[in-house]
Amino acid sequence: MRFGASAWVVDFAIFIALYSVIGIVGAQTLARITGALVSFAGHKVFVFDDRQFSQGTVWRQAFQYLLLWLISYAISIGCILLFIDLFMLHPIVSKLITEVIIIFINFVTMRRFIFTS
Repeated sequence: MRFGASAWVVDFAIFIALYSVIGIVGAQTLARITGALVSFAGHKVFVFDDRQFSQGTVWRQAFQYLLLWLISYAISIGCILLFIDLFMLHPIVSKLITEVIIIFINFVTMRRFIFTS
């Protein structure tokens, strides 16, 4: 849980620091990339207790993680913009609501499909 929380804190802090400077999409992009870099190894080893380090396993998991990241990134951008435009929510509130959705989707996907050992 520590790595998921750490990745989320890094992601959220970057978003807050940058959204008014470089825009919502740019801030979310940098936030998600940084959060993903922090979280891959932590999720693999500490959250899901996956100790398989063969080259094939790590490359497969990294590829699957990247696909999940791309999908969750697209969902996160769509949700944030939807909450801002349709419901007129503040960007930070939109980001918080979106993160609850994304965290759930990512956790279930990682547990069932990526780190299955």
